[in-house]
Amino acid sequence: MSGTTPGAVAARQVPARPARVLLRSGVPAVLTALGPRDAAELLDLHRRLPDRDRYLRFATLHPGDLEGYVVRTLDPDGGALTLGARVRGRLVGAVQLLPAGGDLAEVAAVVDPAQRHEGVATALLEEVAAVALRWGVRRLQAYVLAENGPMMQVLTGLGMPMATTREGTGTAVEIVLDPGDRYRTAAEDRFRTAAAGGLDPVFRPRGIAVVGAGRGERSVGRAVLRSLRAAGFPGPVHAVNPHADEIEGYPCRASVRDVPAPVDLAVLAVPAAGIEEVVAECGEAGVRALVVLSGGFPGVPGLGGRVRELADRYGMRMVGPNSVGVASPGPPAHLDVTFAGQAVPVGDVGLVAQSGGVVIAVAAALQRLGLGLSAMAAIGDAHDAGARDVLAWLDQDPATRVVVLYAESEPDLRGLVRTAEHLARRVPVLALESATSTAGARAAASHTARSASPHAVREAAYAAAGIQPVADLSTLTAAVGLLRGQPLPRTGTVVVLTNVGGGGVLAADACAAEGLPLEPLPDDLRARLAALLPPLASTVNPVDAGAAVTRSEFAAALRVLTGDPRVGAVVTVTVPTAVSDPGPAVPAVLAAAVDPAPVVDVRLAGDGVACALPLPGGSRFLTSVTEPAVAARALGVAWRRAAWLGRPRGAVPPASGDVVAARAVVRAALARAPEGDWLLPDEVAALCDAAGLRVVPTSWAEGPEEAAAAATGLAGPVAVKGVVRGAVHKADAGLLRLPVAAGDVAGIVAAWQRRAAGDWLGAVVQPVVPAGDEFLVGAVHDEAAGAVVVLGPGGRATDALGHRVHRLAPVGEADVAEMLAGTGLFATVHGRTLAADAVARCLRQVAWLADALPEVAEIDVNPLVVTPQDAQALDVRVRVRPVRG
Repeated sequence: MSGTTPGAVAARQVPARPARVLLRSGVPAVLTALGPRDAAELLDLHRRLPDRDRYLRFATLHPGDLEGYVVRTLDPDGGALTLGARVRGRLVGAVQLLPAGGDLAEVAAVVDPAQRHEGVATALLEEVAAVALRWGVRRLQAYVLAENGPMMQVLTGLGMPMATTREGTGTAVEIVLDPGDRYRTAAEDRFRTAAAGGLDPVFRPRGIAVVGAGRGERSVGRAVLRSLRAAGFPGPVHAVNPHADEIEGYPCRASVRDVPAPVDLAVLAVPAAGIEEVVAECGEAGVRALVVLSGGFPGVPGLGGRVRELADRYGMRMVGPNSVGVASPGPPAHLDVTFAGQAVPVGDVGLVAQSGGVVIAVAAALQRLGLGLSAMAAIGDAHDAGARDVLAWLDQDPATRVVVLYAESEPDLRGLVRTAEHLARRVPVLALESATSTAGARAAASHTARSASPHAVREAAYAAAGIQPVADLSTLTAAVGLLRGQPLPRTGTVVVLTNVGGGGVLAADACAAEGLPLEPLPDDLRARLAALLPPLASTVNPVDAGAAVTRSEFAAALRVLTGDPRVGAVVTVTVPTAVSDPGPAVPAVLAAAVDPAPVVDVRLAGDGVACALPLPGGSRFLTSVTEPAVAARALGVAWRRAAWLGRPRGAVPPASGDVVAARAVVRAALARAPEGDWLLPDEVAALCDAAGLRVVPTSWAEGPEEAAAAATGLAGPVAVKGVVRGAVHKADAGLLRLPVAAGDVAGIVAAWQRRAAGDWLGAVVQPVVPAGDEFLVGAVHDEAAGAVVVLGPGGRATDALGHRVHRLAPVGEADVAEMLAGTGLFATVHGRTLAADAVARCLRQVAWLADALPEVAEIDVNPLVVTPQDAQALDVRVRVRPVRG
């Protein structure tokens, strides 16, 4: 049946290193390629099968020569690949991949009955599918007995297209390896379930051991014990210290092995040099999770990898190292294993951060606003559990109503997007922005790659996930308060209501800087306000009620504004004067209002600290700040969240490119340059044709005579571009001339050819096109985020001008609309005349190409010349590189 010859697997790319996955309960499993040395383990796995499972696997209760079957399965010359899953060092499942000719391969799975509901088969099949795709296999086939319902559920649950055919007493199942939206949704659901389950022992432990708790007052471990006692943790707590009987009232043990079960969570505060031994002891003692407070890992070469390997081997999740700790201070856990030095306030804000200092600062700022934490994790260096894992846990926590994120780095930014997007549909997710390096951007070869800085990539990821970035702690605090205490903004204009003109101007400018709409009020609304306010009041917007406005007049105006459906939100700016203090009217109005527009309160003469003014009705309150800019930035966060929730979901138009032809171009280029290279002009032309990108007619010439002939065939002057190895920017290298008469082309090209010598590749001849506005459209593959697309001003000024907008590929209609608007280039009178639909079409096709072909490392359409009638690319550069692993 197999079309594979002996030794074929050796020629294919077999996973060289173990892969780590989370099973349904959150326990880590290690997936490895099995070989002859694993025969005894695989035989034992088959022998552990009960009779019914053995029958379902082999269609007989007594398979003949089971030992021989196992040996043949693992024979490296047999043409098959067998992947095994180990949990806590024991082989609990295996899947065989046997190529059957063409793009088809057969699969068969066996799972330890004790692990049947842990998702072992699913995890193995997902890994096997990834390997199969790298082998060129596009279809998997399995034969399942009719009564084997569990295996059919596994195959169906993968989320890939599947067809079934009845064959005798069973069913032939064919799975098309198309990781589309359905598969991605199913895989994300599996991840969230597993990640949340794996962190239950961290946030909801039954028993805790603190390892490294010293008797000294400055001991980190002792500080953790004090935090546990203050939080009122209800379960058993033991300190591990062989030199003490008790610390902080908790009994001491010489080793983790001596601690009575259950110990779900071990908190490690030992020097880095001794951490491996302690982690191994925890694993042997059956500890389920670790919080590693210890730092200094970089000083011990390879320590981080070895500790992670130990944690995986023993099936433990790990937070840290270099962590301040974790907390879940409210019921039922009453958990605080931090050394922050202050009690973690109880509330409904979830917090995950890499920096312990940020954790302490955010918790303190929220506490001043009267808010607290539902759960907190300082993930530190995140050698195991990262921000995505914690977000998955917070997603299933009903006590969490707002989430704050601080991530300096995230190795799987695309995965974080998927998890955060699901969470953001339920609760607001805010990210305190971290500093990013521009060194990588400065070194990049193309304008697109230079544009895709770490900050820009994160901007694209956050936009896709519905994460709202904030630049500073003051804005973060105010935005959390606004989102927690007030409804989201409605569709309509922002109105500034003030009793001091200068304050209104400051607020209006701040709102404009945030891109918030601040429109003149309709005549009927202005008339209603004029009837309520003093005669000299201005009712345009900002609404300046005047310094003499009474509290009741100010309240009446606010009541009208918050009740008008054309008003999206109100910013009140007040200062007490000798004759009036309208500030207290603001919470009074909201207290009596029914379904009002949200309000942000600014007290210019305040003490500089944001505060929450309680309102009747449970958890409602008014956030009051002292700076108009902070109020506007907080309102901008809420406004963007409302817009994100209202945008269409999943509206990615179908691809119009020829992916088969595009793959053929890339495959041929990599055959020419196995380590990757910039495509030659004829290769670029073929790729653009496959992708449906409209490019100016281009002729490729290897020398002066061919270039002259191409120019002669064009009516009118031409543009000539030299292609020289290593010269990416032609204009900067003096390799661009226009307009050029046909008779002058040969001389220009000959001069370039002499100067370039052995680096000469050829020349490009194009007609000179009518002038238009120049845009940059591009895409770059980021290691963590995948394909990132960019739109902005193009031509030689692209690096000098701003307004570049980034999104993750593929882009939907809402993404395209936001990118066009975000550049600001279509908002002017002239810009509104340009063919925005043509720019959108180019943007969609570039995004499709980068998403469909991960080998496309960079694509740079610059300039894209846009006129009122159309858009066409004058220059397209593409760099490809092999994708391995």
